Amino acid sequence: MPSYKEHVLASIILVFPFFPEVFYVALAVVGASIIDMDHKVNQKNIIIMGLLGVILALLLYIFKLPYLVGVLIALMALLFYISDHRGFMHSILGIIFITGCISFFVLGAYILLFDYNISLKISLIIILLILGIVILNKKLVPVFGFLIIIGLIFSTHIGFNIYYVVLSLFLGCLSHIILDLFTPSGVQLLNPISSEKFKKLAGLTLLGIWAGCVIASVVLYGNNFFIIR
Repeated sequence: MPSYKEHVLASIILVFPFFPEVFYVALAVVGASIIDMDHKVNQKNIIIMGLLGVILALLLYIFKLPYLVGVLIALMALLFYISDHRGFMHSILGIIFITGCISFFVLGAYILLFDYNISLKISLIIILLILGIVILNKKLVPVFGFLIIIGLIFSTHIGFNIYYVVLSLFLGCLSHIILDLFTPSGVQLLNPISSEKFKKLAGLTLLGIWAGCVIASVVLYGNNFFIIR
């Protein structure tokens, strides 16, 4: 079974050719890390996530903002709590659902911070720190926090694009699934539609699709593909 370090490295490799900016690379790391929250050892973090979702929903409701953001986070925490390890949350539908929930959280937090006239860099740092503390392995949190703070403070190209947020999170989640496909136990990619387990061939296929997208982006767009200026 791949370690959290291997999942982090894989997420960076998959996202970097498309979104080399610190914010989006960090989101991919979050996406890769959240998948294993269906493991029993992460139940404390799941409870914290659920409480965060409820609090966020109440705050957004009070300020007349889209409170569905918080509701989705709480729902995601509930699904993690009741899911078996490498069950629904390790499937294609599962990572699509996770990507949507986290993306809504990022967007809701961004809107809320924007309303208080907080600078973009500080807003992005706050969003990543919240996600990192709740989701990442505790050994990784200090390093993650230090790198994103330094990286964002000294970044010259900073922007916020919800489409890039979604794709970065999805690539991070996908990187986790790809690594797990190369383990002996495999992954139920089509859960809950099918309980069939997919292994190396599916992993190689997904890697081939990713590599094809990288090559196509270089051929069509050069070094400007999805890069924010």
